[in-house]
This record gives sequence, C-alpha cells and structure tokens, in this order.
Amino acid sequence: MAEKYDCTIIAWKGFEDIAAAEVNELIGAKAAVADGAVEFGASLGDLFRLCLFSQSARNMFCNGTKVSPGLEGREYAALGGDDLPGSLAYVLLRKAGYTGKQFLFDPFTRSGSFAIEEALFSSGFPVNYYGKGAILSRLQKLPGFSKVSLPDYVSKKSPRPKILSSSQSMQDVRFAEKNAKLAGVNKLIRFSRLDIEWLDAKLDDKSVDLVLSYPPQFGSDNFAAGANARLEKTFDTFFDHATFFLKKAGNVFFVLRKGSYGKAVAAARACKFSAVVVSSFNFGSGEFDLVRFGR
Repeated sequence: MAEKYDCTIIAWKGFEDIAAAEVNELIGAKAAVADGAVEFGASLGDLFRLCLFSQSARNMFCNGTKVSPGLEGREYAALGGDDLPGSLAYVLLRKAGYTGKQFLFDPFTRSGSFAIEEALFSSGFPVNYYGKGAILSRLQKLPGFSKVSLPDYVSKKSPRPKILSSSQSMQDVRFAEKNAKLAGVNKLIRFSRLDIEWLDAKLDDKSVDLVLSYPPQFGSDNFAAGANARLEKTFDTFFDHATFFLKKAGNVFFVLRKGSYGKAVAAARACKFSAVVVSSFNFGSGEFDLVRFGR
C-alpha cells in the first residue's frame, strides 16, 4: 500500500467546499473542511496529480512542507492586470454552476482569467503542466520519494468547449489571448473585440447558457460621476441585449464591489432580471459579491 501523507490545501475563504469537491474529483479522497483550508490524506502519486491539476488551491502543503510552486499566481498571468487570480476565478466559475458543457461568455474580459480557467477545467489540461519540474523538485524533499514512480499525467480528451472572451478594449483582448497561449489553451477560446452596443448583432438568439464576468466597477467619489454615468448606460445596454442572446434558463453572474452596484441591479430589473447574491468574499482591499441575474 502506498504511503499516505497528511496534506493541506489553502483555499479561498467561503469556497472551501469547492476545494474539497475538487480533491474528491481528482483523487477520490474525502477532505475535511477547515477555515480557509481543506485537509486530507494522499499518496505521493495523488499529490503529484493534485499539484498538476488543482485550480482551486492557493497553496498546498504535505507533512508541513510546501509542495506547490505558488498555485494562486498562475504562470500564464504575465500580461495585463487588475484581474482576478486564477484560483479565485476558478472557484467563482464553479460557484456559478459551470460544468464545461455550456456556452460561456465573458463580455468584460480583463486579462483572460475566467476564460482560461474555464478552458483548463473543461478540457482537462493541467493548470501546472509547464511547472512540472518545480513541482517535482519540491516533492523530492518528501520521505519515500525515491521509492515511488510518478505517472506522467496527460489531459483527458474532451469536446472543444464553447467559450467567448471579449472586451471593448483591443489591448485587453490581446493580453487575454497571449495569456491563454502561455497557459496552453488559446485554441480552445474564441477571443473578440466586441462593443456592448453590438452584442445582439454578434451573438445568435438564445445561444448563450452562462455569462460570467468581472465588469468595470462603479466609483464612489465625485470625480467618478462621468464614468459612473457611462457605466450605467453600459449595464442598461448589456441587459437589454441579454434578453436576446441569453437562453431562457440562462444566467448572468457578475463580480461586483459590495455596496456599489445598485444601478446595475436597477438596469437588470428594468429588463425583467432578478438579482441574488450567491457568495461574498474579500479580494485585495475590497469586499465583493458574486451576483446572479436571472429571469
């Protein structure tokens, strides 16, 4: 019997259940949920698999030794900025109910985090495939490493996912596409510069299952008044067009700064969408909500 190691994954607070579910999906182990972490036993081979594939882990420890090469800071996140970390984007997409089979649309891409994590998850391509060497160098510090032959895990073969990542900024689109290439999934994502005003002309009627995005945020000071007015119009236009391209049972999920998105909710309600806060979490120095808009 393979030796079992005591392992801990550092997870995003409030999303420990998703990290525990991912452990079970990847290695079949039941993880105990703690505050901001999940704990479980794993063989060396299973640990290697987790280090390669885990998208929810911010860090991973085994017998007190750090075995992950900084999972939260993805190697692909080299261009652009002001985006969500890959591990946070992943748990949010799972919270939104993404299964890998829906047509998913991010209309406000920044540097591609949502689209890239979606492509990695749906295709089964290892998030840390290009970091295998760093992972192995850390696993070599564990007792019993020389006695174990680690498998060279490859991704499962899956149908091409339907993912559209767009922005009104061509620079953001280019950054997202280049980051996806660094992650090895650029051919699985459709990138496009799309103006919000033209979404109903560029997307087919009732074609999109799920919208998931981190849109521009409303400002809170007098200097942001002009930007707020433009953003309010953007949300008005988006939800008006969403009644056309979103499937009847489809949903829109936006990451919005807590306490500042009343006008976005008003725009949604004007188009017969209801708003529900699915999760609340801290990111950087701010508090955010994952808000579901559905009909």
